[in-house]
Amino acid sequence: MPRKRESNHHLPKGVRVHHGAYSFITKDGKRKRICALGEEHILWEWLQREGGYEPGPIQTLNDCFDRYIVEVLPTLSPRTQVDYRKSIVVLRERFGHMHPDEVLPRDIGAYYGFGRGAVHRARQIAVLSAMYSIAVGRWFVADRNPCLRVQKPKVNRRTRYVTDEDFKAVYDLSPPRIQVAMDLALLTGQRQGDLLGLRWTQVTSEGVLFQQGKTGKKLLVAMSPALEEVLARAKTLRPDIPKEFVIRTRHGRQYSSAGFQTLWKLIRNRALKAGTLKESFTFHDLRAKSASDSGSLQAAYERLGHSSPSMTRQVYDRGVRVVTPLR
Repeated sequence: MPRKRESNHHLPKGVRVHHGAYSFITKDGKRKRICALGEEHILWEWLQREGGYEPGPIQTLNDCFDRYIVEVLPTLSPRTQVDYRKSIVVLRERFGHMHPDEVLPRDIGAYYGFGRGAVHRARQIAVLSAMYSIAVGRWFVADRNPCLRVQKPKVNRRTRYVTDEDFKAVYDLSPPRIQVAMDLALLTGQRQGDLLGLRWTQVTSEGVLFQQGKTGKKLLVAMSPALEEVLARAKTLRPDIPKEFVIRTRHGRQYSSAGFQTLWKLIRNRALKAGTLKESFTFHDLRAKSASDSGSLQAAYERLGHSSPSMTRQVYDRGVRVVTPLR
């Protein structure tokens, strides 16, 4: 008879922590390495795909998370699934051992105010609230959602505006692949994930067709001389694979989000060290620059594909708008 776990109680039967990694004990007693510690989203994906794992009765929030991963996450966009899985890893450590009805609003409030990283904690509680909505309204395993009506800590919106000089400081130090990515981000206003996943089959004489990974919304960015010139430069990148990715690695493959971010930060830090860039900015800030440099808020709203103009105005319009006086 196997001995009772002394730690990692949220892990399902057969999963063990061994030498800094998650392993699965097969029926014949062999140990199969699945992934490194800290990559629980990979662990649960593997268990559902190959381990035959199915959530059991709901006794703790860990059971709720297990069921949520199986039943709800696959219905969300790929990027949202990745973000939610990372949040669930953290939430398990804090709340996983508790029964759903044991979590009180004051526990949520205490979590909001615990340590640094208010933005990340707010996103994690949003994931917990989404899971509770299903637990209360669909599974009927919880009486209420403790995340509701809890006052969130004030988080200042990002205001960094990337000037043309800032843009040029990083652009001049970038290899052609990153220059193409920066130009496309500025011209189209699309998210990093949508740009990295852009294929040549989405490019026509009329423009570039995006289906946003976050919202699923389809947008056709009309062709312009500037956009046509950037795409022409993208075609010269090696290897030349006509129907594959517009922004591609030296091996012709799609950049991973982490890999692209690592390269971006390396180049940006070079600009900071050289003194040509005075203040750091993220690649996502280029989406805000695309909105801020637009001739009108309506044009920015339509290009970015937001659900409402207020999102564009409040979060992404970071420049100074010139208005006319009443008289």
